[in-house]
Amino acid sequence: MSLDDLLRNAGDRLAAGRMSRRSMIGGAAVGVAGATVLAGCGDGGASTTSAGAATTASHTDGTAKDLRVVSMDPALPSQYKPRDAAGRPKGCGIARGRIHVCYYPWKVTRSEPAEFLPKGVKGVAVRKGPEPDAPIIYKNGQPCVIRIGGVYARQSERQNDRTGGQAHNCPAPPIRAPRGVDQGFVWGHPGPPKESGTFNKGGWIAAHVDGVTYSVPFPEHERAMCGPADLDFDCRAGDDPDSKWKANCRKDARPNDPGFKCNGGTTNFGHCGEPTLMEVGIQENIDPYPLIGDLSHERYNLKYQADSTTIFWLVPGDTVKRSCYKCTLYNPSPTCPAETIDRNSKGCCRSYSCVTVVKAQYCPTGVVGWINSSVLRSPRVAQKQNAAALKQLGSFNGY
Repeated sequence: MSLDDLLRNAGDRLAAGRMSRRSMIGGAAVGVAGATVLAGCGDGGASTTSAGAATTASHTDGTAKDLRVVSMDPALPSQYKPRDAAGRPKGCGIARGRIHVCYYPWKVTRSEPAEFLPKGVKGVAVRKGPEPDAPIIYKNGQPCVIRIGGVYARQSERQNDRTGGQAHNCPAPPIRAPRGVDQGFVWGHPGPPKESGTFNKGGWIAAHVDGVTYSVPFPEHERAMCGPADLDFDCRAGDDPDSKWKANCRKDARPNDPGFKCNGGTTNFGHCGEPTLMEVGIQENIDPYPLIGDLSHERYNLKYQADSTTIFWLVPGDTVKRSCYKCTLYNPSPTCPAETIDRNSKGCCRSYSCVTVVKAQYCPTGVVGWINSSVLRSPRVAQKQNAAALKQLGSFNGY
């Protein structure tokens, strides 16, 4: 077994975090078909295979067979040059222009078992981890469950630093590999409520688990899949810079939203120092919804870059090492979070921290990304908060 295989297997075991009710059946099935090579968070693939030389046009139909030609998964930790010359994790420096993920339409074909869903709800849930019983994501007090026949957008990897990006007209990257039980969960977000029956919160969605198919590629879908913020593009564009699947993501963007734009640029690391051990705690919203919904706030998203594309969820109790932090929004802006708004201040009202995952329920150890600083605590404070919240809720699962 190669080093890549060992790292990938260990990552999936750590991503599960615990044995679920179905992990005993499929948790050991973690190998991706063919040669899949881990590449750097911020390194863009320091190693390739002959399979990786395939053109991006062959990766864009969103089906499982594409995994044979996936050359990298930049959402995973790097074994190559993990730090830059200043000693900072290289994953902290991924600029927006090096992300440019795309999305491919998928459709739900049957409901998950009732035991894994809130009472009376049918469909496929959007979850924080690639497990049948991982916590369901909530929004506006409601569980995010895609109805049968509903559409969702499956996420790709980010741009390859050498063969993608602005210099190459932002081609469609390979589809992001599935994870978890039977490699059966894919990362995506539901379409608009009229198409999906729920809200567009990103997470893990069941595709094929324990021999049962829950969702499939839907290439006939007419609308372009432009990402949860209308800033990305549809993978059906392939290598064509003038494809309607890119043009429509500019034309149909929301008001005051620029839509998809293939650009480059650099990033600001913010303030960096010696890594500090921190733990994810409880940050409540100022809203009328229960605490279970607060734990599904975007602030718990681990992202490629501050205020950018989400790649994993962190949950209370996960431990990380923080290397950098920076402010992304200042008072007295009306867009400041309700918890931090201050009309008499010019201070920071939203900051992000670049962290390296030490141990997490649903994210592999070693992943580097940015998370809202408001959820990070000292281990002592976090453990006290988390115990109190768990006593109040009984479970963080939401069903």
